[in-house]
Amino acid sequence: MKEKLRRMREETKAAIAACIRADVDAGRLHADTDADGLATFYAAVIQGMNQQACDGAGRETLERLADMAMAAWPQAAAGPPNS
Repeated sequence: MKEKLRRMREETKAAIAACIRADVDAGRLHADTDADGLATFYAAVIQGMNQQACDGAGRETLERLADMAMAAWPQAAAGPPNS
């Protein structure tokens, strides 16, 4: 069971990284965005929020944590110049 859960966490992290790479490819994030590092960070945040919830953290606390995590999201790449 422990191995299955680890595999599920790794699959989730890989899915997050794939979404980040898609945003880089689409120009929504800068080309130098570290997709794997960013995915690892947000996977850790999600796992930590899960543990906090299990330990009794309320919605307000978890939403505040989510807001803080989103503040760490990289700024969008510059859009195409206006014509």
